[in-house]
Amino acid sequence: MKAARLYGIRDLRVEDVASPDPGPGEAMIRIHSCGVCPSDLRGYLGTRSSAGPTSLPRTPGHEWAGVVVALGDSAAPESDGGPSTPTIRVGDRVVADWRYVCGQCYQCRRGVFNYCENLRRGVRGGFAEYGVAPLSQLRVIPDHVSFEEASFCEPLACILNAHSYTQIAVGNDVVVVGAGPIGLLHLQLARNRGARVIVSDPIASRLDAARELGAHDVIDASNTDPVARVRELTEGRGADTVIVAVGAAEPIRQGLAMATINGWVNLFAGTYPSQELPVDPNLIHYKQLRVTGSHDFTPHNFSTALKLIQFGIVRVKPLISHRFELDAVRDAFETAAGRLGLKSMVLPTK
Repeated sequence: MKAARLYGIRDLRVEDVASPDPGPGEAMIRIHSCGVCPSDLRGYLGTRSSAGPTSLPRTPGHEWAGVVVALGDSAAPESDGGPSTPTIRVGDRVVADWRYVCGQCYQCRRGVFNYCENLRRGVRGGFAEYGVAPLSQLRVIPDHVSFEEASFCEPLACILNAHSYTQIAVGNDVVVVGAGPIGLLHLQLARNRGARVIVSDPIASRLDAARELGAHDVIDASNTDPVARVRELTEGRGADTVIVAVGAAEPIRQGLAMATINGWVNLFAGTYPSQELPVDPNLIHYKQLRVTGSHDFTPHNFSTALKLIQFGIVRVKPLISHRFELDAVRDAFETAAGRLGLKSMVLPTK
């Protein structure tokens, strides 16, 4: 089969490799779509390597969906106390959850599945014609949901996890800093929770997308002081909740300054390369701010994300601005790296 192989910084090649064989309790899937994620970009650009040099070359990609073409040995794999195995058949349209949690460690026992101490990466990279995944990690895609739409389950699951740690009440003023694909997902979820949503970004086309997806106000951060504008839009108080969907020091500084007394600030995006941010602790102390972080997602977040997409509660199709065949996967990465458009989607199966 063909697969994209990452050899180093900006060195992504499409090569012929052996097709994977599903083991006991696994499925082989012909991949129809895989989205380019910020974490994929970090590996591609060298801003962060989650694995050491000895792991190269490797096939990236974890936002993928496709059709089951083969099942492994019918004998059940050795029990590990993990989630029960669902009924999956050849021909099923499925989306893969890459986070294979054990269900037994300290973090899993207390419900913090996104920090499973025995996390396994049993889902093969998605920028390829075929992948394998444990049956327990697959969700069947409803008939009317496309493969491309289902590929958004992973990023939307991360957003659901963030909102579980960030209070948004009906009628709250919520600011989303950053109108990339992640920020636009935050926007829709906050609006569906009954919030008035303000979106700030320096790219005009992204602000247009925010308006189309329901933002009540937008701020052009390229020629406006976004902190001052938020105060103008909130009768001088600031926002009840701020979600910083950009991993950089200045947007984080803005987010902290935008929040009102007793406000919430969620630092959603990882910051790479790592930076230090000078913060006056009096800002947090005297305004009684609740500053939260969020990381990855839980199995229930992933299932809920598919439900939100299924019923059109969150619209993901408008976020796809570019589509590429597998042979042009490097162009997909460069497009995403240049912040050209919104989501770059790779379609390994024509």
